[in-house]
Amino acid sequence: LGTEMHQQIVSAYQVVVIPRKQPDLKRASQLFADNCTSCHGIDGSGNGPAAIDMEPAPTNFRESERYQQRTLFGLHSTITRGVNDTAMPAFKQFSDDERWSLAFYVGGLAAPAKDLTTDIHTLKSPLLNISQFTTITPEQAEELYGRGGSDLVAYLRHHPEVFFNNRSSLTFAHEKLADVITAYASNDTKAAYAYAVEAYLEGFELVEQNINAFDKPLKLEIEVAMTGLRNKIRNGESLQVIKDDIAFINEKLAIADELMDSNSLSGEAAFASAFFILLREGLEALLIVAALAAFLVRTKRRDGLRYIHLGWISALASGLLTWWVSLSLISISGASREITEGVAAIVATLVLLYVGFWMHDKTSAAKWKKFIDDSMHKALTSGTLWTLTGLSFIAVYREAFETILFYQALWAQTNEAGKTMAMSGFGSAVAVLSIVGWLIMRYSVRLPLRQFFAVTGGLMFVLAIIFAGKGIAALQGAGLIISSPVSFFRIDLLGIYPNLQGLLVQLGLIILAIILWNKKSTGH
Repeated sequence: LGTEMHQQIVSAYQVVVIPRKQPDLKRASQLFADNCTSCHGIDGSGNGPAAIDMEPAPTNFRESERYQQRTLFGLHSTITRGVNDTAMPAFKQFSDDERWSLAFYVGGLAAPAKDLTTDIHTLKSPLLNISQFTTITPEQAEELYGRGGSDLVAYLRHHPEVFFNNRSSLTFAHEKLADVITAYASNDTKAAYAYAVEAYLEGFELVEQNINAFDKPLKLEIEVAMTGLRNKIRNGESLQVIKDDIAFINEKLAIADELMDSNSLSGEAAFASAFFILLREGLEALLIVAALAAFLVRTKRRDGLRYIHLGWISALASGLLTWWVSLSLISISGASREITEGVAAIVATLVLLYVGFWMHDKTSAAKWKKFIDDSMHKALTSGTLWTLTGLSFIAVYREAFETILFYQALWAQTNEAGKTMAMSGFGSAVAVLSIVGWLIMRYSVRLPLRQFFAVTGGLMFVLAIIFAGKGIAALQGAGLIISSPVSFFRIDLLGIYPNLQGLLVQLGLIILAIILWNKKSTGH
């Protein structure tokens, strides 16, 4: 009962109870030797030279009885926060990865050595779900799963690599889909839906571009099926329907797993994945930044370019910082990433509409004359320039963090030769984006100023529609907005997806643009 309640609390409050990367036991051994032996002793028996007359005495990590009652999450929490009114400090100077490594290391000192390598991958134990493994004691494992449960805990504390192979993203998706069935069978629809979202965002999505490099139709089939599963959970379909859907998804994930059976992408696939990840994620941002820069150059306000550069450089730095924070300090879930991207895309849509309307407004004869008479220097106030800074920041930041995560997943899937090809793909994408930016700057500034405003304003409208579609899709991915599939074509590059909500928003923006165009044409 206690174990079940603990798991429910962890699920309900979304407590992060797992390491984000494979614990490094060698590194942990060195950290222990440098920082812990004075109290806990060289072998962890609690008999270090500083332990004399210490009250309470330092923990003896070799004591079997205490070992049976400790969870790895509990050890990690103690290392992170310390223990009040004792000599045990909080090791804030260690990264979260190092604290998890120490937790696995000291948590395994009293674990009897077990050799389960011959059958570990055939086991179906719930303990192979890392979030359950880190929150269960050896004693509880034996109560729930017999002697084999405690033996498995002992083995896994010495071999955390079992949880962190190159295909762990798909393994994680399988695990969360199993959790969906368990929760749905218990009539916990909310938890089942959350697990389904997690299976997609924290499992499948991180390797979808790798799968896409092998078999694009398979990638789309899995994506549609996982979205459909969430809708069926929301609609309260029968348990058998949910089980059938999950069986289908697991079958497709297994096929994807087989495609990556070598645990590495070919050089060509690594190149293609790296190329299209950056091209897909960076193109809209580049179009916005380049168009804004061309606008300032064309209106003879080159002094305002520093506002644009401040925006996109800050966005790249913020993306890198967010990634570092997610690895070192806090856990940023897939849902949080999607919400951030979705909200940023919607905000960008609104700003793009504002800038687009402003430029469009300047193309009418009367407004054009007034614009010239007032002079560009007065028209481009500091407030307007800071708006351009904000737009360039949002356009770049919304993609920066997720792009880094996609490359991180890609890197784990490639061998050394593949890594070289992936870097070549990255460089090629940078080259293509640079050429696109150069072409925009070179040819757009040659247009007559009024025509330039019309073309750039139109581009802003188009980008607003793209961002709106992608923003809605991201919020649907996070489970905040329902997704109603419709029979319609899909164009990722244009933010067009076959779901009713996104298409209606985009249609509304198109109608709004037509109304404004007609008002301008009739002189209103």
